[in-house]
Amino acid sequence: MAKDDVFQFDTRSFERYMTRLEKQVLPQAQAGFLSGLAFDARKSLLKEADATIQGKPTAWTRKGFVVDKATPDSLEAVVRIQPQQAGYMTYLVNGGARKKGDVGATPYDVLTDAPDGEKNAYGNVKRGYLKRLSRQARVEKTKRARLAAKREKLRAAGKSTASARWAATSGKPGIFFGIVDGKKGYWQRAAKRDGDYKLKLLARMSDEAVYKPSFRWAETISASVKDSNPQKLYAAEITRALRKLNDG
Repeated sequence: MAKDDVFQFDTRSFERYMTRLEKQVLPQAQAGFLSGLAFDARKSLLKEADATIQGKPTAWTRKGFVVDKATPDSLEAVVRIQPQQAGYMTYLVNGGARKKGDVGATPYDVLTDAPDGEKNAYGNVKRGYLKRLSRQARVEKTKRARLAAKREKLRAAGKSTASARWAATSGKPGIFFGIVDGKKGYWQRAAKRDGDYKLKLLARMSDEAVYKPSFRWAETISASVKDSNPQKLYAAEITRALRKLNDG
């Protein structure tokens, strides 16, 4: 080799490749990394919902947990609850006062108390309890109206009304919706026990209900991120982005 021989390299292709890496691979990998963390957090939140909500969340509630994926142009991934489901979940996450007409309340009242046997470990009334009482009260009201009309006919005919009395036809004390001693709600009618007649409050209704937070939203997300393997996840996204670049 001559003393003054010179080696020359064309670095333009290498520079173009590095530019593509910088502009395509890294942003794509970062977006995939952030989206992966968000989807893992969503899984953890759904597990928290299974543990917190009595009877586990319905398909409608679970559908409300969504992820807005990050993109190379917007490196931000968000895990959130859809607006309709959020109207129900906000009281579990943040606490606060649910008022009549709000999601989870009736147009007229809010369920504020019930017997301990009808509550779950978090103090919330079991799913479907209020609907069951409401349906039972409506059905009973209709039946009692029919029995009242039948008694009128029997009286008019000079006959005994015993066969048209509620106790004779159902054998149960029954329930009703009303206000007793200033308390509005569903009541079980009096049943004679040892010469005493007592009403039992089955569900107390009010204009609003105050909740304490029971769903650990922020804590669950933080724990999910801490339990993840960021290096492994990011390396996988780099590999995926490089594969797309080379295939292209």
